[in-house]
Amino acid sequence: MKCFSPSRSFPLPLFLLSVSAGVAYSAVIDVTPGTNNLIISQVTYMINGLDLVQTVEAAGVQNVGDTPVYLKSVRITDGTPVDLNFFNTAGAKVVNINPQLATKSGIGVFDNGTVTASTSGAAFAAALEGTATDTDLRNFSFQDLVTPALPVKSGFDYDLYFRYALDLSDYLLVSERWGNSSFLVTALDVDGNVYAGSNTLRLGGAGLATGQSYDAYDWNTGYAAATNVSSQAQAITVSSVAKFFPSGQTGGPVYGLRVELPGITTGPGGIQGEADTKILGISDETFLDNPENPQVVPEPSAFLMSILSALAFLGWRKRSN
Repeated sequence: MKCFSPSRSFPLPLFLLSVSAGVAYSAVIDVTPGTNNLIISQVTYMINGLDLVQTVEAAGVQNVGDTPVYLKSVRITDGTPVDLNFFNTAGAKVVNINPQLATKSGIGVFDNGTVTASTSGAAFAAALEGTATDTDLRNFSFQDLVTPALPVKSGFDYDLYFRYALDLSDYLLVSERWGNSSFLVTALDVDGNVYAGSNTLRLGGAGLATGQSYDAYDWNTGYAAATNVSSQAQAITVSSVAKFFPSGQTGGPVYGLRVELPGITTGPGGIQGEADTKILGISDETFLDNPENPQVVPEPSAFLMSILSALAFLGWRKRSN
């Protein structure tokens, strides 16, 4: 969420500068507490090597620091209680970063006191990838007091690819600082294209539903960063990956997400926009048997391939003698 107090160039095809032109969406689905989310009843964290179980969400900020707070498991109700303790953090890749982000201040990644600005080129992309490859709540992207203001931005922000695709039985977990700003995610296929007819999920709905902090997300963790708006803790929400696809439509697996953070707008609850986000795949089963994403899995280098070919040839000669 926007902060109310101060606290390489990106190659992009021209067609990406307008929001998904030519792609047919089914609908924008709001994900807010009680609407299209899964109810969280317990969260387990690992802090300094010790587990901490939270059975009631926090009220405001309960802990401030710049050391890791790892999500270890999340209990939801999906018909019956389900413990989600597998995270899809084996690898990620960020591509198609909107070049306009590199022209603005106030956008970046915060990682336990280290800030990587959107103006830093390839380092920014790598930092965004890092937010999706660990469960640390104090490693997230932020947009604060963006200058020039974001309404002039056109198009989505970036595409996030996962190493292992998300099946429809998996879940999406997102966190947002202060739990009151929304952002959009759309499902991508194996080629990095939006699934035709798929839904876009608007996490946090319209944001600031009642003008109160933490009201647009399900669970206030109570954990805030000491050097990134220490008065605002991270809130989390869980939704089913199946929500990307209308009822009756065969879809997935979801190899990645198109992420769009709307600019500042004024609504019934006040100023909205500038979400501060972390996006994770989560499940009650391992992701290791899900399809691998060829866009993320590194291809063997030419040097390694030449060594393997030579070894194979030597083995063939040995067997032939």
